[in-house]
Amino acid sequence: MQDDLPIFTRRLTLRPLARADIPPLVEMLNDFEVSRWLSVVPHPYTRDHAREFLTFLESADPLEALGIEARQGLVGVVGISPGATSGLGYWLGRAHHGKGYMSEAARALVGHYFATRDADHLTSGYFENNAASARVLEKLGFISNGHERVKSVAQDTEVLLKKVILPRELWEALSWKP
Repeated sequence: MQDDLPIFTRRLTLRPLARADIPPLVEMLNDFEVSRWLSVVPHPYTRDHAREFLTFLESADPLEALGIEARQGLVGVVGISPGATSGLGYWLGRAHHGKGYMSEAARALVGHYFATRDADHLTSGYFENNAASARVLEKLGFISNGHERVKSVAQDTEVLLKKVILPRELWEALSWKP
């Protein structure tokens, strides 16, 4: 398995997270308008949560979570959980929404994933009413794959997760990819 990290795009660097990222992680994820759209992130989000996450990453797959670095610093995280149901997950700090960062970062990571892994598909999902996340996945070529109710830790309730899938052959057929 070849994971040449970091991954560079026109405006961004996707890189492993480090202890120095704890302050911006806490600042961005402690915003309920960010954490409410994520299944496992608690609210409030503390330094202890960030330290636990970074400790988990020390023994995780290298693509599990990569910091999205823009000119102004860390702006969010994107990653692909390994396994038979490999799933793309991501978030951006609210101040960085609407700049195309997530589409750019996710496109680069998905391309890297299919180039370096022997996988026939990639899954993802988004909470009902999260139009921005739905749009990112649609632009990448993901297609509907059902739905299920899942727990949102930050909201402390069950929410509807709209599941999507991206078959390798569909990704490879897309004309815009590098």
